[in-house]
Formats: sequence, C-alpha cells, structure tokens
Amino acid sequence: MHEGPKTSRFRRRITGVLFVGYSIFVAAVTLTPQVPGSGTLTRNVYRVLAAFHNRGLLLSVDYLTIEFIGNILMFVPLGIFMAMLVARRHWWVLLFTGTLMSGFIELSQMLFLTERYPDVRDLVSNTIGFLLGAVGAILIRLVVAHRDRLVERDRRDAERARPTERRR
Repeated sequence: MHEGPKTSRFRRRITGVLFVGYSIFVAAVTLTPQVPGSGTLTRNVYRVLAAFHNRGLLLSVDYLTIEFIGNILMFVPLGIFMAMLVARRHWWVLLFTGTLMSGFIELSQMLFLTERYPDVRDLVSNTIGFLLGAVGAILIRLVVAHRDRLVERDRRDAERARPTERRR
C-alpha cells in the first residue's frame, strides 16, 4: 500500500509538466503578434462556414461564435491540469485562476501587442473554458476518491471475514 504516495508524486509531476507545456502553447497562441483572422485556420473556418451557410445550415453561427467556442476549448485543459495540481481543500483558488490567467493575456495584448485586440469576450470565454475543465476534473477526482473508499472498505471486510487464515 506504500505505492500510493509515490504514484501520486509521479502523477503530480507529470501533470505539472503537462500544465507548463500547455501553458506555453496557450502563450504562443495568444501572445504572438500575428493578427487574428489572418491565418490559414481562419480562412478555413470561413470556407467551412460558407459551405454550411450555402446549404442553409448553421445560419446563426458566424466566425465570432466559432472563435468564442475555440477560446473555451483552448482553456479547458488548463482548468483540468490546474484542478489536478491544487489540493482539494484549496479548490476555491480555481475560481480566480482562470480569470487571472486570461486577464494577464488580455492585458499583455493591450500593453505590448498593438497588432492584437484584447477583448472582454475572450476573457469571458477563456474563464468559462477554465472553469469547465476544473469542474470536470474535480468531479472525476470525487468519483475516484469514492471508488477508492469503497475498494478499501471491501478489502477490510474481506480481511475480517477470514480471521483463521491470518493467525497461521
């Protein structure tokens, strides 16, 4: 049973590396001087949307909607990783972390990247994504903790049921 803490430390280190690596990716996407809407991805999104619109589908969806959803999805992994790193008793920190991270990005764009457009919508979508990821990770942690308690209870019950075997 001594494998638990060692395994937990290993998982924490891996999660920390993933968090840092993904944070670097998010910084590369959000803190580069490339003008939003000028890349290949944006052109492809417009083409796909035009194809849907020409068929009478997704008429209420525009580029800003896709960008909003994309920002949510981009921050979900950050919320997951952070929730896995934060101790359960400090869960409340997660309520502010996503907003602070997104606020840092938007402030940096405003102060240092004149080619970029800081936007309150980005702050909102990034925070929503972070919180969705964090809540998902917390729910998974709760389910796993409950399962672990049940397994431990079953193990103890099985030990009590075999008292004669233990005496030998």
